[in-house]
Amino acid sequence: MLHRKYLVIPAAVAACVIAAPDATASPGPIRDGDGAAKIVDRSFHTLASPGGENPILRAGNSKFGRAHIKQGGRHHHKPSHPYNRKAKKKWQGAFNRGICKTNGHYYTLYCYPFRAGLAKRTMCVWVDYADWKFHGRNMGQKGIVTAYVAKGQKGPRKHRGRDSCLAQDN
Repeated sequence: MLHRKYLVIPAAVAACVIAAPDATASPGPIRDGDGAAKIVDRSFHTLASPGGENPILRAGNSKFGRAHIKQGGRHHHKPSHPYNRKAKKKWQGAFNRGICKTNGHYYTLYCYPFRAGLAKRTMCVWVDYADWKFHGRNMGQKGIVTAYVAKGQKGPRKHRGRDSCLAQDN
């Protein structure tokens, strides 16, 4: 009859074999990377997103992300694309209010109406939640594409500012 200590080793080896991941299983999307793919801000939260993910901000380039916002969008108008702590609070305010409009399945607009003195303004934040390929690798969601201030607060009551954001799409 075998002693109990000799039965423990085969059981441990079997447990390791069962717990080992399948070599053909996909590791899932890579969440971060060099250059444009680098995630520079994960501090945003929302309960309203198509895939249940929180929006992220990537370093980006001239077409999306922090670089796009800092250059002033595609029109290079920096005053309408603020990038500071106050602006980021308005971005979070937009995420808290929920989705204003979804364009396609994952491209989403968030709106935050506010006042600048007597003037009515809306902070508009576009987020692309679709998987994004960078140098042939799936990086997960693309993240915040752009954020800009639009004049006015036009739109239906529930989505105040939506039409102002759409009229000044940057």
